Parts: sequence; structure tokens; C-alpha cells
Amino acid sequence: MAKKMIFPLMFGLVGVIVLISLGVWQMQRLEWKNDVISKIYERRNGEPISLNDNYKTSSPETHNYLRVFFEGEIKNNEAHVYAPQKDGLGYRIVSEFDWNELSILVDLGWVEKTKKNETRKTGDARVIGYISYPDDHDDSFTPKPDIINNIWFSRFVPDMANQLKVEPFLVVAEQVQIKENDNWIDYKDVMPFPISLNIKNDHREYAITWFSLALVWFLMTIYLLWRIKQKTV
Repeated sequence: MAKKMIFPLMFGLVGVIVLISLGVWQMQRLEWKNDVISKIYERRNGEPISLNDNYKTSSPETHNYLRVFFEGEIKNNEAHVYAPQKDGLGYRIVSEFDWNELSILVDLGWVEKTKKNETRKTGDARVIGYISYPDDHDDSFTPKPDIINNIWFSRFVPDMANQLKVEPFLVVAEQVQIKENDNWIDYKDVMPFPISLNIKNDHREYAITWFSLALVWFLMTIYLLWRIKQKTV
């Protein structure tokens, strides 16, 4: 009887250990993800700080969603990113922006489809927004941009920057003001459209799943051993 139970017992123990290990790993991932989310919310909701002090050191790990302020000049050089909303079809207007002897990208916001090719105001502007490293591009699924009609299907910064001949650096505007007759007025040609934070964090659910499977595996092992014992009595 003992020999017949050795393999099911070992198989059951190994399965339980593996499943528990996966659950523990997911709990560790949960702790890590919560820390990442906390830091992102802190950057996103903090007081804006000077872009000058953060451009050179910027990275996705440390500066994504960091609120910044800066002044420069909106240029007449845009990329239009297809972005349908509940209010209708439209586009994000990503513009060349001269700043600190550099040209960068600024996502000015959203316009409805009929205003896509309108001429928008350019000139001296000041911006409050956040540094962005978008993840809305996927090589496998995102269509190639229609360069002729200036229609992009994601904010893929490297390609967009190359097309507009600017630095591959993007800021999403929360507030834009433009200078007219020596006065700063709100920029109304585009509706600012910052992205709401909705960061997926399913690690707790994954951990519960693995721990539940470990319990089921354990109970099935006990049942199998009981069945073997009954047959050998």
C-alpha cells in the first residue's frame, strides 16, 4: 500500500508547493505594483515643476506622468492622432513646440473630426502638463500611420518625432495659454485632454486564484490517497 501512495503523494506535494509559490510571487508583484502606482499618482497629482530640471534625466521609470511647466512656441507642424470619444470622432493634436533651443512634442488636446485640418493659432505659449511615455502602440495591431492625410493611430513617439523632425519627447498638456497683444489668454483652438489614470492591477486576484488552486490540488491529493487506501484494504 505504501509504495502505491508514494507517487501520488509526491505529485500532490510538488503541485501544492508550485501553486503556493506562484501565489506568493503574485503577492510580491502586488506589493511592487502598488508602490509603482503610488509613485505615479504622486507625480501626476503633485505641483508642476520646471521642465528645465527634468528633461535631461527623464525616463519612463522615474518621470512618466510627472507634472511640469514650461514656456516656448507652438509651431505650425502637427501630427493628428485618431481618438474617437463618446462625444464623437476626433483627433489628438500633437504639435511641434520650440522650447529651450529644442523642438519637442506637445499633445495640445482634442478636436472633433471637422476641425482636424483647421489652421490653429501658433506663437508664444506656456504649458502646464505632464511628461508622457505612451503605451498605446502595438506593432502587431496598430495600423501604420497615413502620412499623406496625417492620420496616426497611436502616439508612437519615435516615429512621430522623426516625421515632425523633433526630439522624441512628449508632454501632454493640461493647460495651455498663448500670448496675444502681450496678454496671456487660454488657448481655445484645442480642448486639453489629459489621460485619466486607470492602471490595471490584477495581482491580488491572480494570487487568490493560485492559492485557491493550491487548496483544490491539496484536497484532490487527499481524496486520491484515500481512494487508493480504500482499494487496498
